[in-house]
Amino acid sequence: MYVKVYSYHIKPGMEREYLQIQEEAEQIYARYIDKQTLHLKSKYNQTKWMEIHMYESEELYKDRIQLIDQQSDIQELYKRFLTVVNTDDCLSEEEYELIIRR
Repeated sequence: MYVKVYSYHIKPGMEREYLQIQEEAEQIYARYIDKQTLHLKSKYNQTKWMEIHMYESEELYKDRIQLIDQQSDIQELYKRFLTVVNTDDCLSEEEYELIIRR
């Protein structure tokens, strides 16, 4: 499995908007690709969040993300997302390969 991991900080008071954005984005992604998603909130820093997305393969992801990125709805959601994240903190994006799953 191909795994994408994102981490960032959400501005205080913007958690509800963040979750709404994520829900809408999941609906768009579901039209194009099957995936599993986890949203994690730090126990020790209430603004720190991580997203973990698992896809069948990197090839499938790269093929479908091109279609997803062309959708005006997803572009609008990304603009909204940028209003809820603290851009003073680092936004990170990493790629992994799932080796063992139990």
